[in-house]
Amino acid sequence: MFTKAECRLRFKTMRDGLSKDQYVRFNRSLLDEAKKIPLVGVNCIHLFLPIVEQKEPNTFLIIEYLTATYPAIKIVVPRSDVQSNLLTHHVFGHHQELVRNKWGILEPHEATEPVEEHMIDLIFLPLLAFDQQGNRVGYGKGYYDRFLNACKPDVQKIGLSLFGPVDQIADVEPHDVPLDKCITPEKTWVF
Repeated sequence: MFTKAECRLRFKTMRDGLSKDQYVRFNRSLLDEAKKIPLVGVNCIHLFLPIVEQKEPNTFLIIEYLTATYPAIKIVVPRSDVQSNLLTHHVFGHHQELVRNKWGILEPHEATEPVEEHMIDLIFLPLLAFDQQGNRVGYGKGYYDRFLNACKPDVQKIGLSLFGPVDQIADVEPHDVPLDKCITPEKTWVF
């Protein structure tokens, strides 16, 4: 059993220890697993944009795949509103200019077409760690928990992780929203 703080430290260290080749290989395997997710009835997918320097899962690979294979699916990415501590959601275009926010996260330079939470069918979630019950450990700011609580009840919540789960996260709180699935390079975990 691990606390969220222990998970953050452990998995940041594991990410930092990945070689460039391992990182590339893990992301290719992650994409292969993501391709297995059924997308029947999915019209709008929300993805985070990665901080590649911190070896976050490279969602640009998934965006490229979805854009080429499912051009009718709307791809949405977040922008952080630091005053409200909420995410806003915007249609993403391939040639859109991206800038780094105060945390180094890439965001669309200018807000494009806004998308309301109830329009989103599937969310690929960032995380540092997850457990075998589907609980996730994020970066501790609560942006995604607030976002998930505003979504429709049947939105698919799929984590992306370069590593497998811990047995259990000890300090899960009532406001923490669990995952439906988590994709790793080896397999997709279903909860």
